Amino acid sequence: MPSPVLSVNAVRQAVREVLTEELAPLLTTLTASDSNGDGPASDQQDLPDRLREAAGEVKEELGTALAEARSQFASLQRDIADVRATVEELRSRSDATAETAATEVSAEHSALLKTTARVSSASLLCHRDIWEFITAHAGRHPHFRVPPQVADEGDERIRAALSGRSLIALLISLHSIKHTASDGDGDRELATTLYERIEESLPGLTPSGEPVTITLDDRTASAPSTLAADSGTEAEGEPENTATRPASTEQDADPGEEAGPAAA
Repeated sequence: MPSPVLSVNAVRQAVREVLTEELAPLLTTLTASDSNGDGPASDQQDLPDRLREAAGEVKEELGTALAEARSQFASLQRDIADVRATVEELRSRSDATAETAATEVSAEHSALLKTTARVSSASLLCHRDIWEFITAHAGRHPHFRVPPQVADEGDERIRAALSGRSLIALLISLHSIKHTASDGDGDRELATTLYERIEESLPGLTPSGEPVTITLDDRTASAPSTLAADSGTEAEGEPENTATRPASTEQDADPGEEAGPAAA
């Protein structure tokens, strides 16, 4: 609600009305005395003092009224700010509750939430964009708490420690997106992938063991190198080529045949 703004003309008109009302008796007496000419001299001499006194009283009353009005306006602005904050909080909670209520809760989902409640802390490794998607959707849930620190893991990846309560809020939000988002917009696919990855990381929980780690950093497998195979083939082929190399004519020639013409 905007604060009321008083124009200068409105203030002047209000002051004129107050002064007219307060000084009307004095002006009537002064006018009557001047017209008749028979007013006491003492009254005529005291008239300016009486006017100044009345003007001072009016000024004091106006100052008090203005201070009270300012105090009331400041109090009203604080109340409006509190009401706005309350409305925004209720609206965010209502949106989160409406999304959750619109989604049918299955027995499997409820069982997964119960399992998640046993987790004290889970380490989430993912890309910064995935983390932004998580905080944008799960951050509106009353159970979600943004971790105080988010570690940089390099390659645009982050590592965040989520409590079991925050992990429950994340699963609830992802489950809602899976059933309410439109096909092909990317939200459903991201939510489904994250939901399944969290679900895969929770089986086999025990009171003692390693902390839960949820990793969303799949990579392609390295292709086998063909350089070594090619080199081996060439090395194996060299002896065969050497064995099949044609013999020299000088080595195959018969010594007797070369000496025959010479003897003749």
